Amino acid sequence: MAAQAIREQLAASALAMNEGHGDAHHALQLLAEQRYLHHGVPREVGGEGDTLWEAVQAIAEVSTECLTTAFLFWCQRVFIEYLLHTPNIDLRDTLLPEILDARRAGATGLSNAMKYLGGLEPLRTRAVLHEEEIQLDGHLPWASNLQVSRFVVAVAAQVDEHQAIVAAVPAEAQGVERSETFQLLGLQSSETASLTLRSVRLPYRWLLSDDAPAFLQRVRPGFLLLQCGLPMGIAQRALQEASAKMQGAKAIPEQRVETACRQWHRLQRRTQRLAQQRRYGQSDLRRLFQTRIQWVDLAVKAAQIELEAAGGAAYFRNSGTARRLREVTFLPVLTPSTTQLALQLKHSQKEPAAR
Repeated sequence: MAAQAIREQLAASALAMNEGHGDAHHALQLLAEQRYLHHGVPREVGGEGDTLWEAVQAIAEVSTECLTTAFLFWCQRVFIEYLLHTPNIDLRDTLLPEILDARRAGATGLSNAMKYLGGLEPLRTRAVLHEEEIQLDGHLPWASNLQVSRFVVAVAAQVDEHQAIVAAVPAEAQGVERSETFQLLGLQSSETASLTLRSVRLPYRWLLSDDAPAFLQRVRPGFLLLQCGLPMGIAQRALQEASAKMQGAKAIPEQRVETACRQWHRLQRRTQRLAQQRRYGQSDLRRLFQTRIQWVDLAVKAAQIELEAAGGAAYFRNSGTARRLREVTFLPVLTPSTTQLALQLKHSQKEPAAR
């Protein structure tokens, strides 16, 4: 299927996906069939053999048409990133084909864990390590891509004051309770809900890592870089629409579009450089935090520029502009939120740079 045909399908279903009438499983299957999920994955485990930058670009391409589908794509792709970094090769080899083909829905329950890594809050889930099993108890107030009976979710849990782990928890495990799907402003088909874990017992084969802080440090750059694809795509589309909808001589809006476009290209080049790095020191992480904040700020600004350029017609609920305005409000609160990143930046500036 040609890329243009895929984009037309994504565009045709975007409003339904935003309002809750879409199908998350079908959306991810479409991307899997066209190997969008395979970017940034080594060939030896079934991927395209290209870099993380190609995965970021793929998410951005989807985001230009439908942010809900792009967000599901990010959820699925970041779970793939966890599998690529786990030392548990048996788990990787078992789950990765199912995630790449979208037979399983990969959910990242590590929002709390990323805040924990940034020193913003403690882990909400506790783990007890038995001889042959892990027992998990806790609550995840927010997770997405929780496709009923089909998901597997990554969960970080505190064992004691010295150890925390990360486990992959399948939907079918006894004691996993999914809430009703949340009623959100937009992105309603993202299968977002809360999870409660009540004495969930899992064999050790479901362990992603027995050292949560080290694992989270390894996956955090990819987690954030893949997120950059979301504002990158929607900002690009909003600026394209703003440019096309300006009628006559509108010097002030035109100047704003040109300025925003220059910023978009600067951020794209910086993101590409970051995505092509192999190691991330403290200064690189600070640059990544700043880049992620700036992408979200640009996306919000671009949607506003599109509204002003389009005029009153954009205010109709079913217009593409109105949908993008609803979609883009999600980006500042996506974990780690821009506020949380700003706090981590402030904290990191007080620490010596990693050598």
